[in-house]
Amino acid sequence: MPRRIRAAFTLIELLVVVAIIAILIGLLLPAVQKVRSAAARMTCQNNLKQIGLASHNYINSNNNQLPTNFTIISDPAVQASYPNYPGFTGNFAPSPQYGWALVLLPYLEQNNIFTQFDLTQSWNATDANRAAASHVIPGYICPSAPHGPRTVLNTASGVSFRAGASDYVGVAGAYHLAVGQDPTHYFPGAMHFRSGTPMRIPNVTDGLSNTLIIVEKADSPYQWKAGVMTGGTDSSTGNGWAGTLWNDMRSYSFDGLTQFGECAVNCNNGAAPYGFHTGGANVLFLDGSVHFLTQGGSNQALLVALSSIAGGEVLSSGDF
Repeated sequence: MPRRIRAAFTLIELLVVVAIIAILIGLLLPAVQKVRSAAARMTCQNNLKQIGLASHNYINSNNNQLPTNFTIISDPAVQASYPNYPGFTGNFAPSPQYGWALVLLPYLEQNNIFTQFDLTQSWNATDANRAAASHVIPGYICPSAPHGPRTVLNTASGVSFRAGASDYVGVAGAYHLAVGQDPTHYFPGAMHFRSGTPMRIPNVTDGLSNTLIIVEKADSPYQWKAGVMTGGTDSSTGNGWAGTLWNDMRSYSFDGLTQFGECAVNCNNGAAPYGFHTGGANVLFLDGSVHFLTQGGSNQALLVALSSIAGGEVLSSGDF
C-alpha cells in the first residue's frame, strides 16, 4: 500500500505565522499598558478618597480641626524665626513634630501602627517612634510612582533609620510671585502650621470644594523635572509619611528647572503636584472630592487659588 505523506508547514508559512503573532503582541502590549496605567491611576485616586474620608472623620471627632500639625509652642525666639504672613498674627513652630498622615492612621484601619507611637515625642525622636514610622503604608503610596513602595533613610539626633515614604503631601499654602519667596505673596492653606491657632473648617472661607488639602507629589525623595529624573537618593531627612509631610506649593518653568513659572503640575516634584499618570496628577479637596489637575491646563494663578483657604478667588468646577 502507498505510504501517506504527512503535511507540514513550509518555512515561509512558519515565518508568516511568527510575523502575525509578533504583530498581534505589538498591538496588544500598548493596550495592556493603558489598562495598567488606568488601574494605577484609579488606585491612586482611591487612596486619596480614603484619605479624604479619614480626614472628615478626624475633623468631626476633633471640633472641626483639620488634620495637620497641631501641637504649638509659643517661644518668642522660635516665633521670631518665622515671618508674619498676611491675615495671621503670630507664628509658631509645631513641637513635637508629626503630621496628618500619622493622626489619620486610626481612621484608615491602621490603629495597630498608630498605638505604637508616643505622641508626646516627635515622630523620629525615640526608638519606638522610629520603628513605627518604618512601616510602609500602602494607602500612602501611588502605584504609578517609579520607585514604588519604599523606605527612605533618615537621621535624627545622630540615629539613622529607615522610614516609610509617602507619595502625598499636605498643602500648607502657596506662593504667587515671579522671583523669590516673598512673604507678601504667600497665601496660607489648609495645613498652614504657622498660625497661632489650629486650622478649622470655619477658617476656609474660600469653600471646601475650592480648596486643596492634599496633593500627589510622587516618588520623593527622588527628584523629577518634566518627566526626567535629575537626582536624589533614598536618603532624605524628614521625608517619611509620619513626619510633618507638608509643602508650600509653587509653580515652575515648563522644563522644571526654575521657580516660579507658569507650570503648576508635573514640572517639578519638589513642591508642586506631580504624578506619573498621563497628563496630570491627582489632588484631594477639603470636601473629600478627588480631581485630576491637567499638566497643560494648570497655571500658577490656579494653583494659588486652589491652595489658599481665604484668598477670595472666584472659581467654578470648570476651572479644574
